[in-house]
Amino acid sequence: MKYGLIKVKWLEVIACLSAVAIVFICCGCGVEAVRLTQQAQIYCKYGEYDKAQGLLEKSIKADYENPASHYWMARCYDSLGDRAKALWEYELAVRFNPAMELAQMTYIKALYNDGQIAKSIDATVLFLKHKDAAARDFMRLAENFLEAGMEKHALHCYHAGARSEPNNAVPFLAVADYFFGKPDKDKGVEYLVKAFKVDPCYPGLARRLGEHNMRVSVPEPPLFPSRSKIEEELYELEL
Repeated sequence: MKYGLIKVKWLEVIACLSAVAIVFICCGCGVEAVRLTQQAQIYCKYGEYDKAQGLLEKSIKADYENPASHYWMARCYDSLGDRAKALWEYELAVRFNPAMELAQMTYIKALYNDGQIAKSIDATVLFLKHKDAAARDFMRLAENFLEAGMEKHALHCYHAGARSEPNNAVPFLAVADYFFGKPDKDKGVEYLVKAFKVDPCYPGLARRLGEHNMRVSVPEPPLFPSRSKIEEELYELEL
């Protein structure tokens, strides 16, 4: 009986040691993958894409789910003119880390430049769902897209900014300015109204609406509640 118990305990110890060994091996693989990817980045910097690719192949073999390895492999393929393989590697990078902004933006733009407009918009929507950020960060992404001529993608970013901060009128004002610049006055006024509903006290907003023949009334700032007699006497004691 005792022999049986000892045997069981030894089996438990061996199982624990095996589990620890697996963890260390996995950690070791992850560290090696990072090291190889960092080396590959240096080769990419100097245009040595063939050497970088060899290192990245080893990195991916060591840790297949390392998004950075796939991102840099995609950069290699991009530079070597193999667009199909580049898109595949970008897609793997964002699949393993949906919040990786650099990979997401590069992947979305690569799809757009490849003529896959609808897929690039879908990828943008999916990316924004995973991104937890302030309105200003979404607006920065929107400006980035606008510079690339990707207007629909930018609008999705502005709306994501509005959702992230429901009391912030700035994203709607940015959309209004976008439409006024088209020019699309009706849409511009529509978004000025949305901004006003969010923050009717936003400086200059009521005036802008007035310039477009929109009559609005700015709410009076809240008055301080009057003190009760007890509160007045307590207040006087503190003076």
